[in-house]
Amino acid sequence: MKLITLVFVIFINNAKLIFHTKTNVMKKLSLTGAILLLTFCSFAQEISGGIKAGLNLANQKFSGDGLSIDTKAKPGIIVGGFVTVMFSEHLGLQPEVLFSMQGTKFDLGGSDYKSRFNYLTVPILVRYNINEMISVHAGPQIGFLLSAEFEEDGDKSDVKDDFKGTDIAGAFGLEVDLPIGLGFGARYVIGFSQISEDPDNFAEVKNSAFQLYARYTLFGKKE
Repeated sequence: MKLITLVFVIFINNAKLIFHTKTNVMKKLSLTGAILLLTFCSFAQEISGGIKAGLNLANQKFSGDGLSIDTKAKPGIIVGGFVTVMFSEHLGLQPEVLFSMQGTKFDLGGSDYKSRFNYLTVPILVRYNINEMISVHAGPQIGFLLSAEFEEDGDKSDVKDDFKGTDIAGAFGLEVDLPIGLGFGARYVIGFSQISEDPDNFAEVKNSAFQLYARYTLFGKKE
């Protein structure tokens, strides 16, 4: 059990190094997450974990005085790892660490716009197993901005400094897990926080995403 916890903590720390997210918030989250995971594991009946990847249909909502933009979903990828800590046959906790490609695209004033945002997201989900194959999950998610780029008619510009470094969201979804360890899921993520640093320039901006993914259990019980 301690080895599994250590592996998850190392995964978080390596993710920080890979994506250069050396902020005080990330450090505090890693420490807090490790302490919480150790606490939860002491009450766990089963622990499992693995990898997941899939399609991220991301979007962004722009709102402001008299502003109306018809945005379209922009496809990207999500990839990362998860740990499932079950406290009973049905109820558990599922923290994840994911690389998430987000953004949107829209037409405005005859110009074609695209936004490309990359986040390191950390969902902390309550998992409820309806039966041995089907489960539902819901919980908060925090995202750490890795990069942000706007493109206008092919002209790209770095706008990371114009957006906040963190994004608070909520996530909920459904999973189907097979006995061989392979699973499939769908999830909707809705952003709660305003991510623009300067609403006068970018109005109010909030993220959202619909995710379709596959996951594979590497250790622990394979549902």
